[in-house]
Amino acid sequence: MAFLEQQLDARITRDTTFTESVPGRSLIRLPNGRLSQNFVSALPILRCELAHGIRTAANYQTVLDAWMVVNFTPYDGLRVKNWRDYTATQSNSKLTLVSGSNYQLQRRHVFGGVEMLRNIIKPVNNGALTVFRTRAGTVTTASATVDYATGIAAITGHVAGDTYTWLGEFDFPMTFSENEWSAALEVSVHNLHVVSGSITLEEVRP
Repeated sequence: MAFLEQQLDARITRDTTFTESVPGRSLIRLPNGRLSQNFVSALPILRCELAHGIRTAANYQTVLDAWMVVNFTPYDGLRVKNWRDYTATQSNSKLTLVSGSNYQLQRRHVFGGVEMLRNIIKPVNNGALTVFRTRAGTVTTASATVDYATGIAAITGHVAGDTYTWLGEFDFPMTFSENEWSAALEVSVHNLHVVSGSITLEEVRP
């Protein structure tokens, strides 16, 4: 199946609550009061509830159309802007070698001196993405060709010891979690209102 390289209207997701979850983590509370944890996933799964962001009839129609296209064309998913985490900076990003001259764009999280990297596979093609090279303590702009469908950057002129960061925006690849979606039409003295039931999205990975 193909992925639909179209961003869901960002005005809808501006009012949406996003949730990260730890897939498969088990918590075992021992009789002595100790808590044992078992982690089986190296990455979180992002989810959101779109119903909270549907404010107008146009919003409703946009989500309905997206739901129909993704589920019945079909596609693996679509692009979604997470307003609380959508910008890469030189301090929170990194590129890691994949092979040859190809590097993966990443979002970098650091706490207590420990680094966690999350691949960014859906950078936004808005003409503003920039890759930076650090060589011998000097930062310059690197010559790079970015694949906006995979987040892979082909960098030219690499020298051993060079490191890379990037600046730009990114989306998350997401799909609809449920196979059903219910909604109702309510009548008031002023207007007709579409009341949407739960409609959840969750992150998909290649």
